[in-house]
Amino acid sequence: MKKNELISLFKKLDIVFNEGIQFMEQNDSYPRIVFFEYLWEDILASGNNYTGLVNYQISFRSLQPRDPKLIKLKKLLNSSNIHPKISHEYIKDKREFHSYFSIEVLENVC
Repeated sequence: MKKNELISLFKKLDIVFNEGIQFMEQNDSYPRIVFFEYLWEDILASGNNYTGLVNYQISFRSLQPRDPKLIKLKKLLNSSNIHPKISHEYIKDKREFHSYFSIEVLENVC
């Protein structure tokens, strides 16, 4: 999957999403997604061509467990042959559910 394809999946959900910044103007919007890169890995190709695998964490915040938009995101990823392990936690002081997972994206870093 490429980064633009990942963003296209988010757009199909019709919810607020943002790259890199946890606290944004729509911080009280639910559900919402924040995603950020946390690992780069070079992939050497023949010759001097390089590309990379970039791992992104996808954080999905909602007011209910198994939010329908999270289920839709999972189905969209599955249809792209991506099957992430999704972790869940309840944030008591914010009274929200946080579901998160990582995916690898093909991207030129340099």
